[in-house]
Amino acid sequence: MKNYHSRAELKREVKNLLKRRWTTGVLLYLIPLLITGMGNTANNHNPNTKFVYGSTDFYVNFTMLFRVLAITGIITFILGVIFSLISISATFRGLDWVNDPELDVQPLKSNFTYFRSPDWWKLMLTYLLVNVFTFLWSLLLIVPGIIKMFSYSQTYFIYKDLNDRNLADDYSLTDYITKSKELMSGNKWRYFVLQLSFLGWFILGGVTVIGMLWVFPYYKLTMANFYKDLAEQNKDILGY
Repeated sequence: MKNYHSRAELKREVKNLLKRRWTTGVLLYLIPLLITGMGNTANNHNPNTKFVYGSTDFYVNFTMLFRVLAITGIITFILGVIFSLISISATFRGLDWVNDPELDVQPLKSNFTYFRSPDWWKLMLTYLLVNVFTFLWSLLLIVPGIIKMFSYSQTYFIYKDLNDRNLADDYSLTDYITKSKELMSGNKWRYFVLQLSFLGWFILGGVTVIGMLWVFPYYKLTMANFYKDLAEQNKDILGY
């Protein structure tokens, strides 16, 4: 019988961690929060674009359009990689902090940790695989997609865990996803309820806007603490 921490215990531990160190938490997740905000703004912004062309300039306009789309696609891809590395770097540092409450977090510097890693591409491929698999399951129905999203939710933490112990090279990218599914077996409902418990906080933070500076670190560190709890109770899956 596994003795998992309750939702209240996970959140209380994070509150204690942040006590007197809220500024560190805010700075650690400030850039990822801004990235998330920009992403939401971009998704909600759908400008109406008109294309007016005659028979003589039809080819010219569409050639220019394709060029613009190609350049935009390349820029979007590069920015996506940069933003993803920043967000994941902060998330990983959060796990380090949860594991070592006395850690010198170096919040802003920690956002760029994986830019210096020679294996950054492996992390990005894992990110891509998780999103592709989730998308494919979502094509069937929304609910299976959500369930799989929960199943894959610990993939990045597992990668970091194994990488920190110099074991990452012993596994393929899909192995991280498989281990996440094993960890989340029987724990998806716990994860869902934990996520749901932050709904009110996010609504309140969204209304005040600036409140998100405090809510976001609280949420992210609680998710890291959730993984820590899973890992401690499932050491066989992670090779401890």
